[in-house]
Amino acid sequence: MSFNSFSESYAEARGKFLAAATDTGARIHTYGRDDVKGIEGEHLACDVAILGPENAARAALAICGTHGIEGFTGSAVLHRWLSARTDAHADVKVVLVHAINPWAFSHKTRTTENNVDLNRNFIRDNVGYQRENPAYDTLAPFLHIDPSDARRSLAAYRAYKSYLDEHGWHLENEMLEGQYRHPDGLFYAGKEPEWSNRLFRRILAEHLVHAATVGFVDWHTGVGSFGEVVYLITGDKGSPEYSTAARWWNRDEDETSAFKSGMTPKYRGLLSQAIRQELPNARVAGGVVEFGTADEYSIIRGDCLDRWVRFEGRNDPDVAHFRDAYKDIMNPPDLSWRRVVLDEGPAVMDKLIAGVAGW
Repeated sequence: MSFNSFSESYAEARGKFLAAATDTGARIHTYGRDDVKGIEGEHLACDVAILGPENAARAALAICGTHGIEGFTGSAVLHRWLSARTDAHADVKVVLVHAINPWAFSHKTRTTENNVDLNRNFIRDNVGYQRENPAYDTLAPFLHIDPSDARRSLAAYRAYKSYLDEHGWHLENEMLEGQYRHPDGLFYAGKEPEWSNRLFRRILAEHLVHAATVGFVDWHTGVGSFGEVVYLITGDKGSPEYSTAARWWNRDEDETSAFKSGMTPKYRGLLSQAIRQELPNARVAGGVVEFGTADEYSIIRGDCLDRWVRFEGRNDPDVAHFRDAYKDIMNPPDLSWRRVVLDEGPAVMDKLIAGVAGW
C-alpha cells in the first residue's frame, strides 16, 4: 500500500489535495486569508473541490481540518478518495472542504489563531457565548499545566483521574461541551464567530443552496482506541436522520459510547450544526468520523501540551519538537494505523455518497 496520501505539512497536504482534485476535473474554489500566515510564512487558504452536477438536488459534503492538526489525517482520506474515485453516482454533487481551519492546520495546533476550538464556536446567538461551564472551572487546574516534563504530566493526569473517579466522570463530558471563561484554556468557544465559522456558512450558501438532500462527514482523530473507527452520528437516536446515517455506515443505533462516562457529550457550537442552520429546507444526515489514535493519557497530555505550547512554552528551545509530538499523537506515523485510515476512510466516503443517492 502506498502511504503518499499523508503529508508532513499543511503546504504539502494542500498541494496534494489540489493536484488530485485537478486531475479529477473538479471545480476548485479557493478562500484565502490575507490577515495571518502559516508557520513557514506560507499563504493560507481553505480550498473547496466540487464534483458532479452544479445544481444537483442531492449532495455529499466532506470536511477536514476543523481541529486544525487533525487535518493531516482528513486530508489523506480526501486525497486517497480522489485518487481512486468512480462516477457510480453521477447525480450526486460532492463538495470537499479542505482545511476549514487552515491556520491551525499549518501551525500544528487544534485551535484557531485566537485559541478558539472551532467545533465549539458555531453558536448563533451572542448569549450562547456567555454560557457557564462549572465543570471546566473545576478541572482546569489539572489541565493548565506544563507537560514538558513527563513526571509532572503523569502526576497531573493521575490526580485528574482520581478526582473524576471520586466525583464522577460526567464532569469530563460537561467539560468537553465547551467553555467561555478561559481564553487560554482548552475547548474555548470564543466570543464571536471565527473566520472559519463565517467561511463555512458562506460555503454552504454558495455551494449547497440547491440541495434538498445533504449527507456529510466531518473527519477527526483522537476519540477511540488506537486503530478504532468511531462514528459520532448527529441528531437524536431514533430520529429519521440518525437512523439514516447509521444505516449508511452499518452502525448499530444502540452501540455503546466511546466516552468513559458512557455518554457522548452534549456539544454546543459544532460545525455540523451549522449545516442544518444554513440549509433549513434540506433534509440533513451524517456525523463526525473519528480515527482513534492513542490511550486516554496520551490524548489528554497531547491537548495539554498543545495549550502549553500556545501560551507558556512558546519560547521553549524545543517548541518545534513539542509541536511535532502533538502531531504524532493525533496522526500516528505507525503504518498499521495509516492502513486503517486509507482503507476505511475512502470506504466511508463511498458509503456516504451511495447513501445520499438512495435516500
